[in-house]
Amino acid sequence: MDNLVEQVVKREKNSKYFLNIVLILLGAVLIPATFIILALVIKRAYLIYIGFFALLFCVYGAWMFITGLNIEFEYSSLGGVLRFDKIIAKRNRKKILKLDVKIIDDIFKYSEEEMTNRKFNKVYFVSAKDYSEENYVLAFNSEGKGKCAVVFSPKEKLLDGIRPYLKHDVARKLLDLK
Repeated sequence: MDNLVEQVVKREKNSKYFLNIVLILLGAVLIPATFIILALVIKRAYLIYIGFFALLFCVYGAWMFITGLNIEFEYSSLGGVLRFDKIIAKRNRKKILKLDVKIIDDIFKYSEEEMTNRKFNKVYFVSAKDYSEENYVLAFNSEGKGKCAVVFSPKEKLLDGIRPYLKHDVARKLLDLK
């Protein structure tokens, strides 16, 4: 019987996240203010109405963009298939990757040195922090993309869920990593 193992990882809020919020709020204030100042300078009343509607639009747009920065990743393993999904603001779900565990060639702990030594055509970052020593990396060959890697933040339960389906040498290496 196949065991379903799921894990949700919330993306960490870093300086880039807060910078994006500041820029969104700045744009939401400056766009309507520009119409209102322009209305005062050239003395056209209809620009005040445009500024008011721009304010309403910008408040809604800012809310959508700011909540859209809240990202979670879901990992699920069922019957030797590992799936990675991106959940945006708890309202949208995007499939990032669906992977048969049997094609995984290598698994290792993330390190900058290890990633620069290996050449990957495509790297999927689906972890809480992009560059953390706590992350694991799955390396595999894809027919369409070539040599690929998935950087993710699994818990022991997820690793135990995929271990029976891994190649023997990869499963042994996973046991040594713990």
